[in-house]
Amino acid sequence: MRRTAIVLLLAAIAAISAFAGGGKEEVGSAPLPEFKDTITIATGSDQNYMDGQMNNTNDVYLRAVYSQLVRRALDGSIEGDLAESWSVGEDGVTWTFNLRHGVKFHNGKELTSADVVASYDRLLNNTAVRYNSYAKGYIKEVYAVDDYTVCIVTTEQIASMLANLTHRSNLIMDADYIEKYGMDLGLTAESVNGTGPYRLTYWDRGQEMVLESFEDYFRGEVPTKKIDILIVSDANARLFAIETGQVDISTVNTSEIPRLQETPGIQVKMYEGIGSHGLQFNCGNEYMKDPRVRQAISYAIDRQLIIDTLYASIGETVCTAPVNPNVWGYHDFGVIQQDQEKARQLLTEAGYPDGFEISIMVEPSYNRSTETCEMIVAMLEEVGIHATIEVVDNATFKGSRGNRSYPGEDFPWAMFFMGFGAGTADCDEGLRRIWETSPDGNNNNNYGWYSNAEVDRLLNEAKAELDEEKRLDLYRQAQQIIFLDDPAAIFTNDRYNIWTMSDKVEGFEVNVNNAIFWDNLRCRN
Repeated sequence: MRRTAIVLLLAAIAAISAFAGGGKEEVGSAPLPEFKDTITIATGSDQNYMDGQMNNTNDVYLRAVYSQLVRRALDGSIEGDLAESWSVGEDGVTWTFNLRHGVKFHNGKELTSADVVASYDRLLNNTAVRYNSYAKGYIKEVYAVDDYTVCIVTTEQIASMLANLTHRSNLIMDADYIEKYGMDLGLTAESVNGTGPYRLTYWDRGQEMVLESFEDYFRGEVPTKKIDILIVSDANARLFAIETGQVDISTVNTSEIPRLQETPGIQVKMYEGIGSHGLQFNCGNEYMKDPRVRQAISYAIDRQLIIDTLYASIGETVCTAPVNPNVWGYHDFGVIQQDQEKARQLLTEAGYPDGFEISIMVEPSYNRSTETCEMIVAMLEEVGIHATIEVVDNATFKGSRGNRSYPGEDFPWAMFFMGFGAGTADCDEGLRRIWETSPDGNNNNNYGWYSNAEVDRLLNEAKAELDEEKRLDLYRQAQQIIFLDDPAAIFTNDRYNIWTMSDKVEGFEVNVNNAIFWDNLRCRN
């Protein structure tokens, strides 16, 4: 859609909201309400599923609709959500969770242990579910003791058990909806029924999503009645919308942040997160199968120059490990220094003294992804690797990641730009889910078909190691392989979660997962 059309759409929606009674007009001599009933948010991409077991988009809006047994608090600690207390048995593998009484789903049904069990049965027993293999790596079974008591039995003692349960795949769904909608759950507003602070009442895919506050939310009704989420892929249109006040909150390209920080009426919020960006290797590619080639590409790149040119203005820094520093288990290996002579030597050892030609896939909604890859292409050219960039749309990008067969013509790229994030803020999920050899030989969540037997051994040993120092050392060893010895990606920059908003917005807060906490969010008229 052209920019002008998007802007007109935003203006039309804003006008309709005002006419419909969004707290923007006076009636007679009645004063304006102090705060808006509706907050409008512009975002660059839609959710692929409103279902935590299938969603691979982000955590931002899922947790407005759903709850889970435990969650990450704003300070990064783990706190009870649907569970008011929990304990682990003497066997070290049986975890008992005591549920809150009186929690309601959006359709008025009371949540019980049956809904928790049904949610985990779907996660553990359906191989079509995206996070099935990861969950089966630590959960053996889930059963109900009574209506408000649930036991989760792990495969062995799991050091990161509570952290693992904060992952989006643990969001609890209505057992009746699981039975009714099957794998179509989360694809329409009608198929979504959670216990979170907002109900999903309208969803026009790729255009708009509307959330309305749930008055029976167990933590208390949130202050803003409606959240209107506009999906605006054009970054210029989002920028125009936030600058002209057509939306209250928006994501924008990071290149605009320094200017917006000086713009009256706009506030820029920057939060530490758990994400990184980089260029992932397709290890099924004929060249990328060889770790010497991947090492050569790694040494050919001047990461610091990329950061200084594209990201330093917003405070983002060079990756020094395959996980963000805010992830438990992170080890600082320092910045990999460019060494093009070493790169040429490794290419010669691999049998490619004259280099080769490859294609790089880029989906441009990742901030500065195209510019990053353009810089990398120039650096690779200096060591004899001729790379071209193929910019794809979001549907192509998601389809390529969802491809679960070994790459052939349907996955022709040697490298692809990606975001990496530990959804649990722990190395178990941040490393094992992404880089462990897929058990069925397909990609699952290991989109580049990376496979290293020593990494597999270290990560599986670490997940059961209760001695914290030993566990940290196992993760250090695994990260050294993934980052240096047998690189899985070119990790470029550690991310901030960045939001721009009107200076009338109050109470906007996110946790390390970039999940919005809605408890105090409101916007003055």
